[in-house]
Amino acid sequence: MTACPRESEIRSLLHRGHWPAAASADLTAHAAACACCAQLVLLTQAFHTDRARAIAAPRLEAPGVLWWRAQLRRRNTDLARLQRPLIGAQLFSVALSLIAAIAFLVWESLQTPGWLADIPRALHFESLLPAPLQTPLGLAALIAAVVALVFLLSKALAYATSDSRD
Repeated sequence: MTACPRESEIRSLLHRGHWPAAASADLTAHAAACACCAQLVLLTQAFHTDRARAIAAPRLEAPGVLWWRAQLRRRNTDLARLQRPLIGAQLFSVALSLIAAIAFLVWESLQTPGWLADIPRALHFESLLPAPLQTPLGLAALIAAVVALVFLLSKALAYATSDSRD
């Protein structure tokens, strides 16, 4: 096997994919006559054709990966289906707790009207609360803010624990 002096030209054209369209007539004639260049053209074109077929063929994943994904998808749909009633029960319990707390506050304020004003003194909140919140109206606003905060936090918690964020 001796190296042909025109082999580099043919190799360059083959590598760029320009063979035989961009080859001159004498180079094409040389490739047909020279055994070394003819073999180079034949092998390179065969490898290019095989590579093109391999790229075009669909790539299938391993069966184990497909099975695992199917199991994971089935498990996630089962969990989502099971969580729907749980989220409803959580929201119902939060709403019921808030209604009970508001009903308790209303009931107690109707039974003993002065108890709301006595809470800061009984718990010594005057050292913690600023002066405007030590009045009955300020204390009622503080309690309403705390109830609203608990309500918002329970809604945020219920949303965070749910998987259906569509």
